[in-house]
Amino acid sequence: MNAATTNGSRWIRRVFPRWKTATRWPKMLLLILGCMTIAGCSGEIETEYGRRQGASTSVNGTAVLGGMFERAGHRVFSWRKLSPKLNQRADCIVWFPDDFDQPSEDVCRWLESWLMEQPGRTLIYVGRDFDAEGWYWDQVEADAPSEQLARIRRKKAEANTEFQRVRQGAAKPEDGPWFTVDNTYRPRKVRTLDGDPRWLEGVDPAKVEMELNGRITEPFWSDVLLESEGDALVTREEFGESQLIVVANGSFLLNASLVNHEHRKLAGKLIDEVGPPSQTVVFLESGRSGPTISEKDPSAAVPTGMEILTVSPICWIFLQFAVVGVLFCFSRWPIFGLPRQLPADAPSDFGKHIRAVAELLGRSRDRAYAMARVLNYQQTTKPPE
Repeated sequence: MNAATTNGSRWIRRVFPRWKTATRWPKMLLLILGCMTIAGCSGEIETEYGRRQGASTSVNGTAVLGGMFERAGHRVFSWRKLSPKLNQRADCIVWFPDDFDQPSEDVCRWLESWLMEQPGRTLIYVGRDFDAEGWYWDQVEADAPSEQLARIRRKKAEANTEFQRVRQGAAKPEDGPWFTVDNTYRPRKVRTLDGDPRWLEGVDPAKVEMELNGRITEPFWSDVLLESEGDALVTREEFGESQLIVVANGSFLLNASLVNHEHRKLAGKLIDEVGPPSQTVVFLESGRSGPTISEKDPSAAVPTGMEILTVSPICWIFLQFAVVGVLFCFSRWPIFGLPRQLPADAPSDFGKHIRAVAELLGRSRDRAYAMARVLNYQQTTKPPE
């Protein structure tokens, strides 16, 4: 590592000024180390989008938000399909779709039926139109040394180009049952906030680092919880005695974004909207084609082979055993310097014969027998008087 690591550490301290609770560090430790690595050492960052498990260190992951739900007193797990278990167990579904288009009609009907089946349920839908990788490189660039700037700017340009590539083809306004989405690229930074006073309380809009690219237009009957210059950021729509909360994008909810203290405040207010603790919160993890609807629950098979080494806490236990094993090898079989030829044993050394006979007698574990053999030897080899 070089001087850039020190600058990376300074950036970490700057974006984590109030992140002091010890229990919060485990879920962010690898993310912090990743930031330091990219700022000063060779390596790449993880960018997998919208997943809580298996991508806890991704800048686009949701592990940190899931941890905030857990600290608020909720039970959290991840799920891949719209299946019977999800319908029965979930009190709140958090969905970060990796898709710029509207949810399909079948998916909307399933989720609406789930909302209406029991009172007090919450569906949180977070629009896809944001990628944290470019935002991440912006943060690293601010404190990077001059010799690292060219590489960081190249990485940022590549991230922004890839983001534009994946959002192509979804630029036309599209009406849906929940909202109208317009993916026309109109980027702007969000530095002003308006909306429900509960959401604005204690939040400094000048310090938020949210972004808008496309726009989501909510139905006129929806409640606007948070907006900026007339653009909706968070809205709520009632479904019977349940609710649908739509978030424009994940620019204040993804792993990397939550290093901003104001973003964590807003995430906390979103969690408050779910209701009192002890609810079952499910992170619905779907790919580009959206979640599938199934009459059977996905299998919960235990990972096998090398996959199990990526699951926490097994990965940490394995890492500790690996370190201990390496230290044992160095202490047990050290080799210092060049190898050399040891002197060969002399076959004429009578002392070795005596030691060999003594070892054989010792293995018999019979003291009387051993003494008898020694006495017999002495009598046999005694010289004549």
